[in-house]
Amino acid sequence: MRVLFLTPYFPPEGGGLERYALEMAGELSRDHQVRVLTLTRRNPNEGHFPFPVERVRTGIVLSNTPLSLRFLLRAVEIANSWRPDLIVVHTPVPFAADVGVLVSILKSIPLVVVYHTLGLLKGSPTDLLARLYSATIERLLFRRASLVVSVSPEVRDFLEKKGVHSVVIPPTLRRDLRGFTTSCSRKGRVILFVGSVSKGYSFKGLDLLLRSFLELSGSFPEWQLWVVGGGGLLDDYRRGYGKSRGVRFLGRIDEPAELAEIYSKASILVLPSSFESFGLAVLEGMHFGAVPVLSPLLWRRFSGFLPSHLRPPPARQKTELVSALNEAMASPKALKKECHILKRASEAVARTLDSMRKRTLLGVKLLEKF
Repeated sequence: MRVLFLTPYFPPEGGGLERYALEMAGELSRDHQVRVLTLTRRNPNEGHFPFPVERVRTGIVLSNTPLSLRFLLRAVEIANSWRPDLIVVHTPVPFAADVGVLVSILKSIPLVVVYHTLGLLKGSPTDLLARLYSATIERLLFRRASLVVSVSPEVRDFLEKKGVHSVVIPPTLRRDLRGFTTSCSRKGRVILFVGSVSKGYSFKGLDLLLRSFLELSGSFPEWQLWVVGGGGLLDDYRRGYGKSRGVRFLGRIDEPAELAEIYSKASILVLPSSFESFGLAVLEGMHFGAVPVLSPLLWRRFSGFLPSHLRPPPARQKTELVSALNEAMASPKALKKECHILKRASEAVARTLDSMRKRTLLGVKLLEKF
């Protein structure tokens, strides 16, 4: 069977949505022919994969949404020449998924929609457009879909309120990181943030974290904040914070061994996101024993996986994040103890997610039903 993936970006570009798409495409390519059409702001020939990946240069980027007429035309060309049996789109990032709907209708090809977040609203000026999109084009997307996949039970419940039934296929720990481990004795006085550093990802709360860390850095001069991630605002952040005490911007890290080394040295992982698809960095941090300090959004998502005695997360308010970080930074011995607990817990979490993913894929027979 031939399966065409249409995605807004694809690794090494993008974030959690794109990493999920890569994992899913890799799983399906074992038994089926898989092909990926995606957009890019970088090198069109970037990356090596066990299936064809074609990148179309982005024409315009609205918020975090890439747009390109060439992408639409190329999707139609592939549908005509390659004749896919199934189209898989990843959303709620608009356009790429909407192209999938159009091609699905024009060529009568079944459509699978993978939904990654709790909607499009981010508390930004683009929310008005997001509401309009959700009330119009997104409804057509769901009506056309033969199958809707949610990446978490929380997303499933969100879609149920919209009258959309879905099955849950959760993300899981990256396979290229599983072979790496760390010793809790190697942990340093390092706070880690992993995420895209660009305007469209401001919801991840990097500004909040930087302000909170700098407020505490005078009291904890031995601690450092490492920021892993690339994006259009990276140079601006380096100019604004690069000379601040203890702050390091490491840029985008794609090499698994290099990323594993960074995780191995971090004692705390902070992700104060107000909007998130899943929070894969939390799974990765747990694998390497980094104690998570999360927003309430992510705490609810991971509360069933984390040991109950670990410190509660801060809310989004700055004062509470400062308080949580202060408590963690002042307790290095407690962090090492929690590192051991997290490493053991992460193994159970990975097994649980792998089992859920396998059962769901087999249970719904994602491809065979078409």
